[in-house]
Amino acid sequence: MKPGDDYQCPQCKKETFLKKESVMDGWTKKGDVLKCASCGHVVCELSGKTNSETHSSDPLKSSAAERFKSILGVDDFEKKPVIDSSVEETRFCKDCIHLIPHPFILRCSRFNKDVNPMDDCPDFKKRIGK
Repeated sequence: MKPGDDYQCPQCKKETFLKKESVMDGWTKKGDVLKCASCGHVVCELSGKTNSETHSSDPLKSSAAERFKSILGVDDFEKKPVIDSSVEETRFCKDCIHLIPHPFILRCSRFNKDVNPMDDCPDFKKRIGK
């Protein structure tokens, strides 16, 4: 039996065809079944290994992953960088005292030009209250 074959269903007594449907457990595929297209009666289960079975039965796949981790040095990825918060490197125009905010355009009063809020200001002076 295969999907699309003609089938006389004993459940609904109709001349119909078979459809293939996946059986899922959450996001994991457990297998495939053939069902009656009219009533959904399960006719048979299709044989064949699912993705989870093939990965768990192949020992080389898991050992290859472990070897790859040892090459990359997994311990290095688990360490987080230390960021020194005492050093202030933000010199953005959005935080500068010379910024003139407007809904349509932002201007710099120091250089009298249009600016982007994330531009880097050479004559940056921190705005009070930021």
